[in-house]
Order: sequence, then C-alpha cells, then structure tokens
Amino acid sequence: MCRAFVYEDGGKGVQVDLVKSMNDYRQASILSPGAMTFLNLARVSLKRKRFSESLKFLDLSSSYEMSPELILGYGQYFEECEPMDAAKAKKFFLQAAGYGRFAGFFGYSRVARKSGQHFRALGMDCARLMLGWLVALAIGARARFQF
Repeated sequence: MCRAFVYEDGGKGVQVDLVKSMNDYRQASILSPGAMTFLNLARVSLKRKRFSESLKFLDLSSSYEMSPELILGYGQYFEECEPMDAAKAKKFFLQAAGYGRFAGFFGYSRVARKSGQHFRALGMDCARLMLGWLVALAIGARARFQF
C-alpha cells in the first residue's frame, strides 16, 4: 500500500507511475481485501480515465462499507465520466457534504457551475462559508478527508 501511494503521488526521486501504483494496489487488495484497498484502486483508475474499471472498484468498496470518502468517489466518478451525469454527481457531493466533508461542498459547487447553475453554486459556497467553522469544530481533521 505504501509503495502504491508513493507511485500514485510521486516523491523525491520517484516519478508518478499510475500503472505501478495500480499493480501495487491490486496486490494489496488480494492480500487484504477491504473497502480502503478497493477505494484506492477506484481512485487510480479514475486518474487513468478508465471509468468502467473505476465504477467496478467503487461498487466493490461499497460492498464492504459506505464511507463518506466512497460517496465522494461516486461523486467524482459521475462528474468525470463521459458524458457527465450532473444530477447524480451533485446528489453524491451533497450527501458527502452532509457527512461534513468539505470536498462535498466544493464538488457540488464545481458541478453546479459546469451545469450552468451559478446560483446553486453560490448558495453552496455560502453554506460552506457559514457552516465551515462549525463542521471543522465538530468533526475536526476528518472534514478535510477526500476521495
């Protein structure tokens, strides 16, 4: 898992290599199948623009646990797939925002702007600004967790 993280993000003396990262995550999912390993596979698949593979891994992860990070993953999948399914993406981002994830607020605003719904995006940005301090106080660092 750690080697896969390094290849996914790169580092000092290490170039980003999503193929190696994917292979390491696959090995980890064989050794220890669980929600997190399949969630990582889905994230790298989405970065590689392999949408059907990403959806398969998201579904496998959901069979273990439906976490707010997984909900963010579904939102990002529906935002990035061709063609974008704005209604589903906004639904998942709104649900993640309800769990107190700032990425849900930002994702909803981004999708609303892409859809031409600028007032909804503005409303979500205002809600994030008004509720942000409360969410950070109640949830803490978990509010910054992303997909």
